[in-house]
Amino acid sequence: MKRSGYFLLLVLLSLILSSCDDEIFGPRTFEGFWDVTEKSEVFGELSFRVWIEESPGDNSRLIIYDFSFLEGADVVADVLERNLTISPQSVAARGGAFQISGSGTASSNRRRIDWQYRIDGDNYTAVFVKQ
Repeated sequence: MKRSGYFLLLVLLSLILSSCDDEIFGPRTFEGFWDVTEKSEVFGELSFRVWIEESPGDNSRLIIYDFSFLEGADVVADVLERNLTISPQSVAARGGAFQISGSGTASSNRRRIDWQYRIDGDNYTAVFVKQ
């Protein structure tokens, strides 16, 4: 009798958790501080931190603040499951405008993002790790 009770409890718990999957792994799971290691031919390897949050009024978009160590460069990325896309956009920072586009893939637990992007025609790769 006890075994069937435990089994029923386990089944119920797994159903509850699976029904919350979108909430657990939605764009809000990306919100927070991220440690970044970025590599480019122009600047070599840099380490810095960014803040990511959900775009107000659009839960399929994120805003990445101070993107690519460009203070004031706030980049918008679209989220579809684990895939992130930075559509071509012009971003103002450091008294100029930068053309940015790229894509990233998040790990299954949404604690790491591997990025490839272009800034003003130069190629970059980066790894974001959530604190």
